[in-house]
Amino acid sequence: MTALSGSHRMGSDETRVVLRSLSVLAAVVICGTIGFMLTEQHWKLWQAFYFTLITITTVGYGDLGISENGQRFAAVLLLCGIGTATWTLTTVVQYAVSYQFDWKKRMQKILKQIADHIVVCGYGRIGQTICRELSTAGIDFVVIERDEAIAAEAVALGYAVVQGDSTDEANLRNAGLERARGIVCAVESDAENVFIALTAREMNPEAMIASRANTEAGARRIEQAGATLVVSPFLSAGEDIARAISRPHLAEFLRQSNRHDSEFTLSEICVTPDSPLAGESLQTYGQRERSIAFIAIKRLGEGTIFRPSGDVRFQPQDVIIAAGVPDALSRMALAARC
Repeated sequence: MTALSGSHRMGSDETRVVLRSLSVLAAVVICGTIGFMLTEQHWKLWQAFYFTLITITTVGYGDLGISENGQRFAAVLLLCGIGTATWTLTTVVQYAVSYQFDWKKRMQKILKQIADHIVVCGYGRIGQTICRELSTAGIDFVVIERDEAIAAEAVALGYAVVQGDSTDEANLRNAGLERARGIVCAVESDAENVFIALTAREMNPEAMIASRANTEAGARRIEQAGATLVVSPFLSAGEDIARAISRPHLAEFLRQSNRHDSEFTLSEICVTPDSPLAGESLQTYGQRERSIAFIAIKRLGEGTIFRPSGDVRFQPQDVIIAAGVPDALSRMALAARC
């Protein structure tokens, strides 16, 4: 996962300066409150605290019947408190400005270097789920989000973010779409997803384009725009419910296999040209990893081989659909070098 590598956190020196200024300001307020309670013995804690605040901020809503000793103390507090409050405010503002500049500078550096990643357009409920799953799988990604507050939430999690409209070609280019392996169109508007898919297909013809759709008509338009995969959350939810009712055991199996802590899961493994798996038969490999079951192999130029026999040999660029325990699948993915 591409994170900000600590760029959104305060540096240790900046932390000390900000905390020191806030501590001095707090000390002035505490001393002022105690001082007014001693000079104005009929005042309660809140009155002393309130008068301290309006004194050091120079608001001055009246003297509240303060005594002559209280006036002398207020004069000293004004001299010390105004300077302290001004220094603290200046320090915090300077940090905020430097923080924003530093964050944007580091973010631009990350975005220029990232490649073979996924661009996630929209950080709504679906986008958040996608990012969480990509992060768990260790896949690099960049989020494009229009809403500044929502984009800040993604930044707080350490995600690489482009704050802006996903339909803007400049934002897609800034997110490295031309170097990406794929893009997810997860904004709520079907029309925007169509436009994003069209732009993405033009900018990166080889990229996989996955999109959400709210309606069947929207799904058709997004497919026509060049999307590789279109999913309707509402249709999928209905199918899941129907499957759970009609085939409860299968539904439970699929649910368990999708859990990260599951003892049995489904996986997709790609065989690279330099993989030691290339040329090895399923039977030979299966004798070493008996907890893996091979479901299908998608082979370049030959289509999909379902329930492959043991004498079938792995070939470069094979995409293997397998089921088994996570550790065994991880070992196979490492051997496949995918």
